[in-house]
Amino acid sequence: MTLSPLFIVAVNVLLLVGGQILWKLSLRRTPLTGWDGLGVVLLQPYLLLGCLLYALATLLWFYALSRYDLSRVYPMQSLAYVIGALSGLLLFKETISASQWTGLLLLAGGALLLAK
Repeated sequence: MTLSPLFIVAVNVLLLVGGQILWKLSLRRTPLTGWDGLGVVLLQPYLLLGCLLYALATLLWFYALSRYDLSRVYPMQSLAYVIGALSGLLLFKETISASQWTGLLLLAGGALLLAK
């Protein structure tokens, strides 16, 4: 069974955004206030799980790079910005301005055009 580049990049993006969400959750619980608190922050379970997701995303990215054109798969990763922004809106109640919405729509449209 051959996996499509779109599927591989979609899973990669979800892993990356998932890692960012876990990092954000961790840092909301234990904010980084200076170098002296770095050790405590780095040992938070959500932060460590986020690092694991990033490691898995990196391995999947290696797979994608070994099989597909960089010029095709790399631009599709811009969907991480879209999903990340929507995650901020939905999970963390952040606001998105009209210009940010426009940018997100342009990013999503461009990624879809490049995926074809």
